[in-house]
Amino acid sequence: MSLTATETTPTPGNDDSYNAGYFDGELDAISKLPAVEATARASMAEPHDALWAQGYGDGYLHQIQVTYALAQNQQAPR
Repeated sequence: MSLTATETTPTPGNDDSYNAGYFDGELDAISKLPAVEATARASMAEPHDALWAQGYGDGYLHQIQVTYALAQNQQAPR
């Protein structure tokens, strides 16, 4: 399994597993977990909980994008 950037918005309701994975992915990105390890974690989880694995990948990628955008804004000349 590879992580791919997709536009998804977590929705409330029956997808608690997705939201938990999303949150876990964001935390791992903030803690600077290497992408190779994040991909391995999602791959190992997919057979057991595919929604968590998808949420994890989405959350990880989202937080990487946010962190990159913040870094770019801080480097921009004022």
